[in-house]
Amino acid sequence: MTMRLLEITSCQFGELFTLSHVYNSASFEMLNESKVDGVHYLAIAEGSHKPRLGIVLGERGDSLLSPFSAPFGGFVECEPQSIEYMEEAVGLIVDYADEKHMTLRVILPPMVYDESQLSKWVSVFSRAGFRSEIELNYHFSLSRFPKYTSFIDRSARKNLNRSLKENFSLVHLDSADRDSVARAYDVIRINREEHGYPLRMTFEQVWQTVDKVVHADFFVLTHDSDDVAAAQIFHVAPKIAQVIYWGDKRQYSSLRPMNYLAYALFEYYYKQGFKILDIGPATENGIPNYGLCKFKENIGCEATLKYSFHGAI
Repeated sequence: MTMRLLEITSCQFGELFTLSHVYNSASFEMLNESKVDGVHYLAIAEGSHKPRLGIVLGERGDSLLSPFSAPFGGFVECEPQSIEYMEEAVGLIVDYADEKHMTLRVILPPMVYDESQLSKWVSVFSRAGFRSEIELNYHFSLSRFPKYTSFIDRSARKNLNRSLKENFSLVHLDSADRDSVARAYDVIRINREEHGYPLRMTFEQVWQTVDKVVHADFFVLTHDSDDVAAAQIFHVAPKIAQVIYWGDKRQYSSLRPMNYLAYALFEYYYKQGFKILDIGPATENGIPNYGLCKFKENIGCEATLKYSFHGAI
């Protein structure tokens, strides 16, 4: 039976699909819809049957984007789909974009989120004529934590041992309290300013996201009562948390607070029963940041691929 594409409402989208990650939720898309010219909630169904797949596309200029304000997006599936259905779904959104005289961009989650199904999506998009870009994304497998010091890099072990001798304390803040969220955000802001890195989310955007949509954790690392480092972490998928921001203040870097922070966060999420802590990419436009790659590998993280696909040729 032939598949067909339907434009539906955000409410219908939320009711129809069980989400694999929070960035594909209707509530997250609605919160960020002001960042694009329009948002299209699409369902792909076989005849009159319940839709098999869906996707949200944000319209910006002459492009349709999934995601339009998140690290990744892609299709949602009522259950894992066969390659035949996936191929037809991609063909339908290509036709949809062609009718609007627009190009497509789809960024998939890192492979660690669902290696089997994401591998099929990579195959489907590649064979449909999309250009691909590949990033290296790092994560920590939390089941490894009990033997942490036995497998991390020698220099990371030395830095961790040094940091454990300092008067550090990890404080788990109340994510429902605006002032507590601002406390962590302020440390991150200082870190980004000191290193010249962009801070893509304003405090108000962070607050609105965690107040309305995403379950999040905020931490500060203190040293003799001073806030020296912080982390903002989202619960993005079942048993997977993602570091959105983390960093320290430059004046305390010699104390190795980031080694302590990483260790303490790995321990926290291990004890909470999570499987993966997604640390994020260490490449931009496919080009490695060698220092960032080395740091993430030294503290025990593993790399997997994260694919983005751009406009059918």
